Amino acid sequence: MEIGRFFPSSKTCSCCGHIIDELTLDIREWDCPECRTHHDRDVNAALNIRNQGIRILSMGGGNPVLAPAEAE
Repeated sequence: MEIGRFFPSSKTCSCCGHIIDELTLDIREWDCPECRTHHDRDVNAALNIRNQGIRILSMGGGNPVLAPAEAE
């Protein structure tokens, strides 16, 4: 599944959906000002990317991107 290039995966709280306006790349952990959830930036981004892919598929949209088959 392919999601939008500019989807703010690391700046969106995976718990409540709040989006941080500015979050420089050197900040690796942050706390959501809305729900107070503590996030590891990479884990949070992975959750948001997964959830966005599921949301796109459940709405019947999207363009699935298949991984190439491994050579044996």
